[in-house]
Amino acid sequence: MLVRRCFSPEHMIGRSSYVMTGALLTLGALGLTATTVGAQTRATPVVASAATTPPALTGAARWADSVRVVAERAHLAGDTLAMANAYRLAQRALTAFPDDALLLHYQGYIRYRQAQRIADFETALPVFEDAVELLERSAAVKPFAETHALLASATGSMIGESMLRGIRFGMRASAAEDRAVDLGANNPRVLLLRAVSAWYKPAAFGGGEEKARELLQQALRAFANDAPARPLPAWGHAEAYAWLGQMEAKAGKRDAARAAYDRALALAPGYAWVQYVLKPSLERAR
Repeated sequence: MLVRRCFSPEHMIGRSSYVMTGALLTLGALGLTATTVGAQTRATPVVASAATTPPALTGAARWADSVRVVAERAHLAGDTLAMANAYRLAQRALTAFPDDALLLHYQGYIRYRQAQRIADFETALPVFEDAVELLERSAAVKPFAETHALLASATGSMIGESMLRGIRFGMRASAAEDRAVDLGANNPRVLLLRAVSAWYKPAAFGGGEEKARELLQQALRAFANDAPARPLPAWGHAEAYAWLGQMEAKAGKRDAARAAYDRALALAPGYAWVQYVLKPSLERAR
């Protein structure tokens, strides 16, 4: 698994307004407002003008969409503090809507992304376990294809190099992947995570680089027509090009890798993993 380098909020966010002063969290740049009540700060989703957007979301869907936006911007920026804030935002929303499938999904997604950034396996393991628990709760309420795809990836990530964990978690990861395919065989996020899994899985076990490339190309074709309604999951398009770049680089196709990274940055300007890790690594490999 590739682990992304951490960056400070000031370095990564720049124009955004993640600022913590005492209890005050300013989230204006992320489509939220913050109001202070006593010693507590409450973040409230901002609803844009109906003249330029679809009808406003309400209730749990409104909160889920705000968590989705905050979490994805934090993920792309490589901002660990902002991701922690997104987790807390989801936790506050879940106090009002404790069994909402999408809020649980996004909190599990946040934990999954946080675990991916931890280099030490033993430290990352309990975070992956949290992700799995939240995603399982989400799937029990409403089974989204992306939820099961994330479950498969998070469960597989808990195996590490242990044969015993492989026996314990391998079949569970495969079952979750099968369920994801049943729910959304052409879902681009399902295809993306299957491609990443295949990249690290031996060909003898259904993986391999050729299989990974095939699945990733399917994902990219599916992303071209992907337009999920808010607050449904919409992550992954730029990430798919980041993985394409790595596959091209591994094959010695430097120009194709660079083009894939540039496409990722066009879709998600400031994508930290690509801008500060993958592209510089490609240039250093000359």
